[in-house]
Amino acid sequence: MMKKLLTISLISLFGATYAQNIELRIHNQTALINGTNINITEPVTTNMLQDVESKIDVVSTYSTSKTIKVRKREITTNQPLQENAICWGLCTIGVTWGTSPVLESDPLTMPVSTTPTIYSGHVYPQTLGGTSTFRYIWFDVNNPNDSTWVDVTYNVIGTASVNEIEKVTKLSIYPNPASDFLNINLNSNEINKAIEIMDITGRKVYSKSITRDSELLRVNTSGLTPGIYFVSVLANDKTIKTEKVIITK
Repeated sequence: MMKKLLTISLISLFGATYAQNIELRIHNQTALINGTNINITEPVTTNMLQDVESKIDVVSTYSTSKTIKVRKREITTNQPLQENAICWGLCTIGVTWGTSPVLESDPLTMPVSTTPTIYSGHVYPQTLGGTSTFRYIWFDVNNPNDSTWVDVTYNVIGTASVNEIEKVTKLSIYPNPASDFLNINLNSNEINKAIEIMDITGRKVYSKSITRDSELLRVNTSGLTPGIYFVSVLANDKTIKTEKVIITK
């Protein structure tokens, strides 16, 4: 197994301006990184679900609670087929470069506290080496000009051998039991994928082809009869993973 290597360097940007009320630090470190560039380096692997992460501690020094959002801006890349996502309270779904070049997180209320709120940015290499840079901007929802930022450059080094790519499938289903809606979160590097839902008699009640490695489906179950159902992931018409769910009313 390839040993993970993660190195981080800070490059100060001369003349940078930023809000003094939001303090950014690399997770579990003390140095302020407002208005700087963070470099993250990691070797590429053959795992289609590889996650190259930047984790940042965010501290509010406001005198009152503030509602804060994070805005992601894509700056530059030499590997546009990699995916990226952000996590601020909730996580966004991974998207390829250019799909959402500017993206805002959900709002998150930050209390008056010295305990940091953890933010994370993510690049999913998809077995592809390359370098991508993003700017992450934290701002007060009620005063967007009150903001601070940090640039993060992800250096994913090397080339994965296509012949060595490990097949991985992760399936998360919630809520369970469900009544009106069922969320199906699939991460799989299999090809020719589909999601099927069967009732306990084997009758197919839902089917959808999946073309992406990461997909979040929201299925309306309000018309289904209460009982036990099975959610299956198929690849090339063969079932590779199945989870049991219960539908209630």
